[in-house]
Amino acid sequence: MRQDENVKPTGTVEVNVEYKDGKKETFNVSNVVLKKGRETLAKVLANDIGDSFKYFVTNMLFGDGGSETGVKKYVNPERNGLFGITRLSKPAISNVNANLPSQVIFTSVITFDEVNSVVLNEMALQLADGNLYSMTTFPDLTKTSEMQITFNWRLNFV
Repeated sequence: MRQDENVKPTGTVEVNVEYKDGKKETFNVSNVVLKKGRETLAKVLANDIGDSFKYFVTNMLFGDGGSETGVKKYVNPERNGLFGITRLSKPAISNVNANLPSQVIFTSVITFDEVNSVVLNEMALQLADGNLYSMTTFPDLTKTSEMQITFNWRLNFV
């Protein structure tokens, strides 16, 4: 095991799709904590934050470039941007899990009225300084006005 793998942030994104007709679907995708995200953790722990603290997640970004002919693209930890166009940026509501204090959950909801007719297949957590903390790609999901999607992005520090 490499030295930088001794403690690793890990996590999954739970995607809950709710349709106007009452039907519900749920699926999970794994994420990659990017190099900039790991560097951010180190800076916070070392109190190397400069004049202002901007090392916290503010938004979830949703894009359209996370797959090629239906196949999810590999997220290299060196990335610091989505593959495609950012189709939507939503505030990320954060909560530390009271039952598991080493887990934080970021939640965003794409409402029935947002980004309709857009194929979404990638997303990222964006820090206040503009860098990306974590990113994932997933199978193509064509957003319609008949669906609302709730994203619960769980990060564990193990």
